[in-house]
Amino acid sequence: MKRLTVCSATTLLLLAACGEDGTGGTESASATSGETVDPDESESTNDASSTGVATSGSDSETAGMEDPPEPLLARGVTMPRFVADQGVAVPIGLDGVGVGGEGRNAHLIANRRMLVRGFADVLDESGWTPRELRATLILKYADGTEEAADKTVLVEKDSEEKYYNTTFNWIIPAELIKSGMHFEAALYETTQELAGTDEPDPAPIFPIDGKKAYVGVEDSYMKLKVALVPIKHDLDGKNCADAPDLNEQVVQRLHDELLMQNPVDEVLLEVLPEFVYTSPMTSFSPLLSALSQARADFGVGPEVYVYGLTVPCDGGADGVGGQAIGIPQAPTKSNSLQRVAMGRFYGSLSSTAGTFVHEVGHTQGRFHILCSGEEGGPDNSYPYPGGDIGVFGFGILDFVLHPPTNHDYMTYCGQTWVSDWGWEKVYPVIQTLSSWDFDDEGDVPDGTLLVGALYPDGSEEWWTAPGNLEGEVTSAVHSLELHAGESVLVAPVSYSKRPHDETYNVIAELPVSLDAVSAIERVGEGGARFPVAVPSIKRIAAEPQ
Repeated sequence: MKRLTVCSATTLLLLAACGEDGTGGTESASATSGETVDPDESESTNDASSTGVATSGSDSETAGMEDPPEPLLARGVTMPRFVADQGVAVPIGLDGVGVGGEGRNAHLIANRRMLVRGFADVLDESGWTPRELRATLILKYADGTEEAADKTVLVEKDSEEKYYNTTFNWIIPAELIKSGMHFEAALYETTQELAGTDEPDPAPIFPIDGKKAYVGVEDSYMKLKVALVPIKHDLDGKNCADAPDLNEQVVQRLHDELLMQNPVDEVLLEVLPEFVYTSPMTSFSPLLSALSQARADFGVGPEVYVYGLTVPCDGGADGVGGQAIGIPQAPTKSNSLQRVAMGRFYGSLSSTAGTFVHEVGHTQGRFHILCSGEEGGPDNSYPYPGGDIGVFGFGILDFVLHPPTNHDYMTYCGQTWVSDWGWEKVYPVIQTLSSWDFDDEGDVPDGTLLVGALYPDGSEEWWTAPGNLEGEVTSAVHSLELHAGESVLVAPVSYSKRPHDETYNVIAELPVSLDAVSAIERVGEGGARFPVAVPSIKRIAAEPQ
């Protein structure tokens, strides 16, 4: 059995809360308001001082020495509970046994770093003597291999989830997180002072029923791809700022925030060439329409999210930090036109990255979550009051422990993180888009969509895009009537409001080529009719014949 050197430099982690003595956390590490679990400056090694397990020397060093005593199971304490956290806390052990599917609140991802936390329960606090105890975690794999690691913690009373250094914590490298893995654990005394006392009952081992306790990692392939577009806002007669410099530091921060708050094993960011925009930005919606129309020019696949960053020369939309073109309700190739968003490039990387995560969330199908009361169009099915995330979270890159009172990143409140509900909301979207990496190149939508943007000032913009009207809810009120020769063809439409402003998207599948259409009328509420200027439609996609 290999030793799992979770605190060594060889894991490329320099793990938080892994000091030279292998203990977890700093004395003040808690998550009452979101705390970073401070890493020790020194790198610990897998020796007796860091793991509590004696290492073997050479034959000459050990000749004549007595065998070390057998590890002594801890007295007066149990270890009944475990959670795994790759972003949101997921129970994997409860009351001494493994937690099955019905007890899980979120998916765990293969090949993604994981924090495992074990909780000690003191059986009789009045008679308890605070002391250091050592926990051994063993990970077992389908191929018969095992990995193990120890953690030593001063146990003063029951472990509390909000205090990091009261739990036994293992940060497991991504390469050791595999589907089908299960785990065992045991809690030991660090001295022989209680040798000869009665065996503990119940014993501080896990699982207590002897059955396999699965971590619950499924075989998965979860990628999130984003094309970043630096936008130069160029207005005649104005001294406008250059396009944002999307340097390595900026891209890394965007990458890290998106990775930590999404159920993925990899985030892939690509910086595209500068995009010049010459119209006013008093509304961001026309810019979003332009970015959507440019997807083909960008050369990105349907699984790629397009995200523009800009410094508006005219100040931009009042009070709006970013915007998405829509909130697609199905992960289809046809709605790639809605996987488009933009955000301001702030002087603060934190604000820029926070807006980025929020707006990409919209394009993953997420609506706002109510917290401040200013969030428009909130998702009323969200389960936690006040927009709280509801469970503990953990940043697998920055090692911040987030309390349940943080707010979901789709709110307008501060101290945001991903909720387990939000994690699960985007999981099937990411899963579907990732699967397209294995599709045949010819597997593309065969239809043509007619897309309209109805702006708040009464103007309209129309263009074509490849795709079919699939997976989206069509309106019972709105439609398009296309006059083709002597026929009038009625096309159902998806009709939805863009987040953050009053622009509406109208999307219909063309039943015939535009060449055969002499007139189009948009039918609205109450049967109101609005003509669509056919000659002004931008023909971006090939049309059905």
